[in-house]
Amino acid sequence: MAGNDTRGRTPLSLVGHEPDILFYTRQATGQGGAVLVLGSANGRVAWALAEAGLSVLGVDPSERMVRAAEELRASETPEVSGRMRFLHADPRSLRLSERFSVVLAPQHALGLMGSHEDLEAFLATVRHHLEPAGIFAYDVLNPPAEPTSSRDEDEDEPGAALEPRRPVFAFHLRERRQPGMPLGIRRLKLKPFSVEELDGAMKACGLTPRERYGRFDGKPFEPEDSRHIGVVDG
Repeated sequence: MAGNDTRGRTPLSLVGHEPDILFYTRQATGQGGAVLVLGSANGRVAWALAEAGLSVLGVDPSERMVRAAEELRASETPEVSGRMRFLHADPRSLRLSERFSVVLAPQHALGLMGSHEDLEAFLATVRHHLEPAGIFAYDVLNPPAEPTSSRDEDEDEPGAALEPRRPVFAFHLRERRQPGMPLGIRRLKLKPFSVEELDGAMKACGLTPRERYGRFDGKPFEPEDSRHIGVVDG
């Protein structure tokens, strides 16, 4: 199993990798055991973990992303390929019989949840699949809060917590065409969750926040950081 050697050096197989891959690989190899990646997208993080010697299951709600991740299999050795699986499923409702030492939500996967209910459902999936003493690691974007204003504005308006004020980012998700039905398009408006909201949702699901960083190199988190990176005990 790959990881830092006995003198704390990064193995040559990880040299040149992007900071998030280095962070997640160190967390996963330090913990040991199988890894579940919720929101595996195009497989960038998941394949790096398999290359580091870990058994990995990547889950994503997009069939297109799962296909893109699977296309990378042809460029991997049989040994690495044998450690990597992908599954098309909704992370909010996923319930497998398997348990994992490490669950990851990389690349702002938590931030793609459209409501507190969706967030708590995602975190319930994390808790369900973690082994005792397992860990959960994630990263989300952390837009700075808008300064207090005397304007009479609706606090619940999507995007109200963003600075500068702008429309909240809207995803357009293309759904599979059903026989005899028009092709559907869903717009999903997202409002970033605050650190307090994330912590509260995690504790409600039986997870215990342990470490928080503002960069993948281990810089302690500060409210003005653009990214919120966390490690959580199951």
